[in-house]
Amino acid sequence: MDLNRDFEEMLSELSNANVRFLVVGAYAVGYHSEPRYTKDLDIWVEPTPENAERVWLALARFGAPLKNIPASDFTDPKLVYQLGVEPNRIDILTGIEGCTFANAWRRRVRARFGRVDCYVLGRNDLIRAKRAVGRPQDLRDIELVTGRVGARRPRRTARKRKRS
Repeated sequence: MDLNRDFEEMLSELSNANVRFLVVGAYAVGYHSEPRYTKDLDIWVEPTPENAERVWLALARFGAPLKNIPASDFTDPKLVYQLGVEPNRIDILTGIEGCTFANAWRRRVRARFGRVDCYVLGRNDLIRAKRAVGRPQDLRDIELVTGRVGARRPRRTARKRKRS
C-alpha cells in the first residue's frame, strides 16, 4: 500500500527501533478491504515500559517534538500522541477500544506499507474495535471489511398455508 513519505519514514523508524506496534484505523481497513480517504495514520503501540523507551527513541529519530514528554507517557493506555496536521497527521495510540494489545499482537497480520514491512491489526480485531467505537464511519468500515457494503437483506417470501 502506498504512503506519503512521512508516514513511511515513521513506520521505518518504529520498525528499526524494534517497537511492537500495529497499523490500525483507516489504513488497516484499506489493507483488509479497499483504500479509502483518511486524515491520518493510526499506529497502536504496546504500552509496556520497554516498548515505551523504543517508541520514544523512534519518535526522537523521526524528529518529533518530545520536550516535556518522557518515555513513560507511552505506558498510559489512554494516550494519543499526535504529530502533524490533517491530512498528514500521525496518531500514536497506546490503547484502542474493544481489544488488548497482547491478544491483537498474537493475531496480527504482516503487511507492507510503502517499502516498510510491519504488522496490521487482524481483520476480526479490527471489526471488534470498530464495533466498540461505533461511530457512523466505523460502521461503514465494518461493511467494507466484511464485504457487506450496500448489501440488502433477502426479501421474505410468502409461505403457503395448508388448508384444513
